[in-house]
Amino acid sequence: KQLLKKINGLIKHARVPMYLHHFGPKTYTSKQHCKAWLLKEKFGCSWDDFIDDYAAYFLEEVPVKSTLIKFVQRLPFWIKNKLVSLSAGISPALYGAIDSTGLSRTNASQHYIKRIDREKPIKCCLKLSMYTTKNRILSFRLRAKWRGDTKDVAYLTKNSLVLAEINCMDKGYDANYIHEHFRDQGVCSIIPVRKGCQRGRYRKEMRDYFDHSQYWERNCAEYNNSSLKRRFGDYIRSVNFRAQHSEVAARIILHNLKAILIRLFHQSLIILNLFKPFC
Repeated sequence: KQLLKKINGLIKHARVPMYLHHFGPKTYTSKQHCKAWLLKEKFGCSWDDFIDDYAAYFLEEVPVKSTLIKFVQRLPFWIKNKLVSLSAGISPALYGAIDSTGLSRTNASQHYIKRIDREKPIKCCLKLSMYTTKNRILSFRLRAKWRGDTKDVAYLTKNSLVLAEINCMDKGYDANYIHEHFRDQGVCSIIPVRKGCQRGRYRKEMRDYFDHSQYWERNCAEYNNSSLKRRFGDYIRSVNFRAQHSEVAARIILHNLKAILIRLFHQSLIILNLFKPFC
């Protein structure tokens, strides 16, 4: 019930439009579709199992399966990015980290993954880049093809409501313009330089005055990567890329909401322990 209340409040706070378009007759609203989309990913089942086993407990009216599948594929990227950023909250962060990981596609055809007379399989995994702090995922970007890590930094910071004061990244993000990007926004960045660093003002500062104690705060990215995969799996069920993007966005939203519920639970225990001697 608490999770359902959080989902309803998040959809209302994000101001999801009543309908995505004005064409044709409509029976269900976008809010009902979003609620079904998040709950289905929460239970980690197919649309058939969700409609048969779980939908009646949470939804007053259950849309048709084909309608829900089409809605997930047509869901705009700006709505998903807004839901992710709002689910992470607006509380300030001291340390943040950016890192990327891979997600496998379970529905990929074996004919295309591993062909005859080929020693190694064809790489077809998805690339997921995330901007994290502690146990929150502030923003994300999913790519169907692998690109350089530095290509996603500006996109991640733009779609995040919170910008950490100190941002830690690994050597894959070592570039002087990445440091300049964070300095222009009034925050710091810590990135270890590659071997043979000779160019770049901020890269030389990292080379000569690198702070190892603050750099280890980058483990929040590893924690969130591990937590997301352990909770929902390291694979994607959808075939279409837009549906894959929606599936990853739903997992991140539920991950953030779970962190909020756990934090509220621990705060209530602290309050009970404080007032226990007076009872």
